[in-house]
Amino acid sequence: MTKMHAQDDWRIRINGGEAHPLPHAHVEFRDGARASVAIESLALLSGAVRPLKRLAAPLAWIAAHKDELVAEYWRLNR
Repeated sequence: MTKMHAQDDWRIRINGGEAHPLPHAHVEFRDGARASVAIESLALLSGAVRPLKRLAAPLAWIAAHKDELVAEYWRLNR
């Protein structure tokens, strides 16, 4: 697991040893809310974050760092 970024009440991490090939990041909030987000499309893959607008800042960060995140995902999951 690599912690890629932490800010305010959320953090973004990339896990290694995952069995599925879609590059994605995990967003975790201090209150325990979690979501998995596809790095390329920013699609919500799983999780429950309410209100959904809480994902705006993490999604913006992921969008701005796509190349770095995809590279880290493949480094950990080859």
